[in-house]
Amino acid sequence: MKTINLLITGMILIAATMTSSVAQAQQQYQLKEGSYSIKIDGTSNVHDWEMEAKKVAGNVVVQWASNTPKNFENLNIKVPAKKLESGKRIMNNKTYDALEAEEHPTIHFNLISVSDLESSANSFTGTATGKLTIAGESSIMSIPFEGEVLDDKTFTVKGDFSLKMTEFGIDPPTAMLGSLKTGDKVKLNYSMTFNR
Repeated sequence: MKTINLLITGMILIAATMTSSVAQAQQQYQLKEGSYSIKIDGTSNVHDWEMEAKKVAGNVVVQWASNTPKNFENLNIKVPAKKLESGKRIMNNKTYDALEAEEHPTIHFNLISVSDLESSANSFTGTATGKLTIAGESSIMSIPFEGEVLDDKTFTVKGDFSLKMTEFGIDPPTAMLGSLKTGDKVKLNYSMTFNR
């Protein structure tokens, strides 16, 4: 009887230890306020243009093995459409109209899976596949990233990718009675810092 009790006690302790280890290996992170950059580079028949997201919110769950990320889950990034800024009022308003910002005020990315995740020392790379929603239309995107673990509470990710506005049902904005026409393809450059 004593042997059985000791065995049960041992199993409970092992289970508790394993549960504690899993809890420690999985951490929730928030996008650090002011420590992000999302820039959109585009073209037109007159000149190139750039917009920048002035407000971004996000969170992610990271599974760790020591200081190495083993997986990312529940990543959500949100950008208010009317917080995209070009520095030019007319360009801003044309963009907000094209994005239907009144009806669809938020651009968001929801992670589905991460692939090709590789780590070396404090650096890591991979590809994030998820649903990107713009102007109420969604498309599945695969976005490459590279990152760096800064300390036990902070890491950064960055990268770039291209998309076509028409993939999301967006008509590329025009101006000056149609004499200025923006190109369909845009490039996004991003850099983000997450901490807990």
